Amino acid sequence: MADDEAPAVGHGFHSGTVPLTTAYNGETYELKDPTRGNMSGYLDGRNSAGSVESVLFTDTDNEWGDGTKSDKASQAVDAQYAATKAWDYFANVHGRKGFDGEGRALNLHGRIPGVPLPNGRPAYQKERDDRPARITYASPGQERGKDVLYKQVDIATLDLVGGAFAMGIASTEAGLPSLDDTPGHPELEEPYAIGAATADIFGTMVEFYANNRVDRPDYLIGERFTAGFPAGTFNDPVSMAKPSVGCWITKIRTEKGPALHFFYLLAVGSNPTEGEASPTCNGMPVTGIGNDKAAKIWYRALTEYFAEKTDYAAARIATLKAAADLYGAHSLEYNTVNAAWSAVSVSGSNPIPGGQTPYTVNPGDQDAVVKTAVSLQLAATNPGGRPLTYTAVGLPPGLTIDAASGLISGTPTKTGDYRVTVGVTDTLHAQSTTWFMWYVA
Repeated sequence: MADDEAPAVGHGFHSGTVPLTTAYNGETYELKDPTRGNMSGYLDGRNSAGSVESVLFTDTDNEWGDGTKSDKASQAVDAQYAATKAWDYFANVHGRKGFDGEGRALNLHGRIPGVPLPNGRPAYQKERDDRPARITYASPGQERGKDVLYKQVDIATLDLVGGAFAMGIASTEAGLPSLDDTPGHPELEEPYAIGAATADIFGTMVEFYANNRVDRPDYLIGERFTAGFPAGTFNDPVSMAKPSVGCWITKIRTEKGPALHFFYLLAVGSNPTEGEASPTCNGMPVTGIGNDKAAKIWYRALTEYFAEKTDYAAARIATLKAAADLYGAHSLEYNTVNAAWSAVSVSGSNPIPGGQTPYTVNPGDQDAVVKTAVSLQLAATNPGGRPLTYTAVGLPPGLTIDAASGLISGTPTKTGDYRVTVGVTDTLHAQSTTWFMWYVA
């Protein structure tokens, strides 16, 4: 143990009682972690001259905070603990030391009234001439805005602070823009969405890595941040399984929802045995490959293929290449990446030609008469020779499909024009879809 390294106990509002590593300077304990790049916790405020001043948190007995949401030291514990878990997650899972890969820490700065907080949540702030890169978060008592009546407290959660740490990686490694970079630069709107999604994806993975008994892991973003405020103050937390915008469309360029939806489908799937069902945009099922593989694919794409102007189309190609690097071209993992992107309406070319993807044969438009039985056998090419599963979405009421055989049958019960999407998937998750109209008179 280094001379100034001291095991400490912290009492956080979000994290509960947790271990920390601090430093002893010979007179007092400092919220500074010598084992993780001297990562330190500060309180920012305005001094008598009106300028912002950062003061390092110190303590006399090395037991930090009282666990209440009104205590500044307790929130500093939450922030320090979350950043510690983020550091350890990237070091132990991805082999990355510090946010920059070279062992540098992101210090934690709690803001008090009079010092604005960017974006209303813990935020990564780039290095400037007058200060190093850091994470800022709100301290108890800060108002969010002059037209808002609530107080902004208790936001130093595992997923939000972990996400800010990950945004530091996204900015440093790939040059992905932050929100401050996008005004007046529409070409950066989708890259910002990819960066914001990266933050939430890895913030969630940090939450799972920590497996904290108070802030339990889930696929909700900022759920404890939301719960810490008066009822009705905030909208519901973002759900990766069912984000408000879960399908990519060109008119919503700054939305991170499709990327979060993609990751959930890749990791968990559309209809898991455990966890929340996640409807797909194309009606096709997706079977997840697990958090570990999904996160490793996104991390490799981030560090090897993402760039400043990576948009959704480029992110799809990057993650396919990453999956091929890690697990092989046209492997189950590769095919699941492709299926998950298609399931959020992001499609495109195959960056690695070949494979044995089955293709549904389009049966052409169909006519039927209400209350008259029909039967339609779907066909599909199957170059891989693996068992196939058929799906159909949008069938006229009264009709069903046999998933194993692809036979659509039944008796239509309602007249109308129906757009039917049919698809086929093999056991390596390779899949394809096509659509036709079914007119019921």
